[in-house]
Amino acid sequence: MSAQSTPPVAAPAAPAEVFAVIPVFNRLAFTRACIECLRKQDYPRLRIVVVDGGSTDDTVEVLRRDYSTVTLLVSERELWWAGAMQAGIDHVLTQSRSEGDAVLMVNNDTLLPPDYVSALMAVACRENAAVGALIVDSRDPQKVLDAGEYIDWPSYTFPVRDDAPPAGVFRDDVDVLPGRGSLVPLAMIRVAGNIDAQRFPHYIADYEFFCRLRRRGFRLGVTGAARLEAHIEETGIIPTAPRLTFKEFWDETFSRRSMGNIVDHWRFISASAPPKWRFRAHRNLFLGAIRGLLLRTPLRVVAWPAYRALYLTVWMSYRVLRFLVADSGPIEGDFVTATGCDPEALVRAGILRATRLPGWYAFARKLPASLPTEVLQLRKAVFRPAHKFPAALRYARLLRQRGETP
Repeated sequence: MSAQSTPPVAAPAAPAEVFAVIPVFNRLAFTRACIECLRKQDYPRLRIVVVDGGSTDDTVEVLRRDYSTVTLLVSERELWWAGAMQAGIDHVLTQSRSEGDAVLMVNNDTLLPPDYVSALMAVACRENAAVGALIVDSRDPQKVLDAGEYIDWPSYTFPVRDDAPPAGVFRDDVDVLPGRGSLVPLAMIRVAGNIDAQRFPHYIADYEFFCRLRRRGFRLGVTGAARLEAHIEETGIIPTAPRLTFKEFWDETFSRRSMGNIVDHWRFISASAPPKWRFRAHRNLFLGAIRGLLLRTPLRVVAWPAYRALYLTVWMSYRVLRFLVADSGPIEGDFVTATGCDPEALVRAGILRATRLPGWYAFARKLPASLPTEVLQLRKAVFRPAHKFPAALRYARLLRQRGETP
């Protein structure tokens, strides 16, 4: 199904049920605060599902004692985000009784206003779409962290907008939604499938999931009608430090907790990138890791001078090659006249252009398709090394005499 054709999602006749799925691992205080926010929602049919993946801080015991209305799914092993979300959605699929039901993906390090669920459900039903909210910094709620996420496949970068959409606008040009606070109709999941925790255990699993939704023709978008406060300081390893130890580089590149895990990103490109950009994205991912190793670790002491020397060598080689093959070099007016041409007439014809030095010229970067015989002879003459190199040296010397850089 093409991305231009959006499969219809049945609108509920009565308020549909929303299942808030919260993956947790320790951080009991955050989990309690998140549950309290959900219990204060004004949406009439909201069920809370907490999926614990091996917590060791009494999370399971406290939730069983204090939150009897919360569905608690427990695993003895660590599930990571994707494993816990997948288990929660699997459970929800067995409990849902209406085509209009939806899943709210919630991280426990978030705070939601009382109208959050009702606002997202209203937009999801109106727009027939999965919906994300504005994400703001819990330390400064006026600071928008995420108002739309995009993927630039050729450069393999992830631009994020930080400007809230105007009131009533549904920003549906986004490429993905975050797994933090987004609402997804269950009808979409039944078609496109659940989170793929086997290939993407933690970070990037939400991106792959929403890319899959888009490939199946479903709409995604961000609304300014709801805001989510995120404890962004609680996020895992974010690749930002300019200097790293070897261990820090290893953790940033291969740790399960790292947003920059190269294995996850390689798989994500293979699964989700458009075929025409797949090789380029893989290449940029690999080169980025090599640059990080050489220029951000102690290897920088050796690699940076070598990198600069290589860069200068390549740059100089390019300039020399261009000068020899593609660049006619500066041409003195008297030389043009000696070949039987009028330099000013050639400028008016778009064949020559003036340079910084009066009386000196160069060929236009784009020449007419057909050239007179005398102009062809001029081109041949100025490309001869016996003319080109002395003329270039005279031109550079005259510029220096004027106090200009050649």
